Amino acid sequence: MAELGISHTHVNHYGSVQSRKPHAARQRLQAVLHGTIFTAAFLFVVAMVCGVLG
Repeated sequence: MAELGISHTHVNHYGSVQSRKPHAARQRLQAVLHGTIFTAAFLFVVAMVCGVLG
């Protein structure tokens, strides 16, 4: 890349957009999954405190 005058720190900046999409989709899916688990755990604790369960 030195022949083109592009430093090594900026090489990945010019990568294709399609190569970054699966990573973004996986990150979004992981965030949704964590949010769902957190919400389910919170609702479970609320149900235990209110006496709905057990």
